[in-house]
Amino acid sequence: MHHFSPRSLRTTDLIRESLIAGLASGLLSAAAVAWGSRAGGHRAVAGLNAPSHWLWGDEALESDACNLRHTGVGVATHVASALFWGGIYALMRGWHRRPTPLNAATDAVILTGAAVVTDYLLVPRRLTPGFEARLTPRRLGIVYLALAGGLVLGALCSERD
Repeated sequence: MHHFSPRSLRTTDLIRESLIAGLASGLLSAAAVAWGSRAGGHRAVAGLNAPSHWLWGDEALESDACNLRHTGVGVATHVASALFWGGIYALMRGWHRRPTPLNAATDAVILTGAAVVTDYLLVPRRLTPGFEARLTPRRLGIVYLALAGGLVLGALCSERD
């Protein structure tokens, strides 16, 4: 019986792969949030303000203004969250003997499912992303699809020989 361990994931590789996957997923999902906000009749920044509700409460969920207080904190919170999930994704990718596009997509779907469960079932309301205040369930689903797509894109961009 062969016991698997992470494939040559040095700390620098793990950090690099976490950053690439996290930033790609954060960028694509933020674009989906902005699109979903706009499609719902709000300003594009309205959904991006929502994650700042952990700090500013319900006023952040209602803010349509582009400002450092809500937009800056909201985007920073979203990026930090994406980097967190990108780190877990990089660890997951490291357990594959041979990374492929198929297992990259499978890992992304599994991890995105875990993110949805965490975001909406496990954490207190104050720590949810807040996107649900501005997006329909369908548009919220598109945000999570964009998150998964960004993880896969990040994996494919950072694959090593």
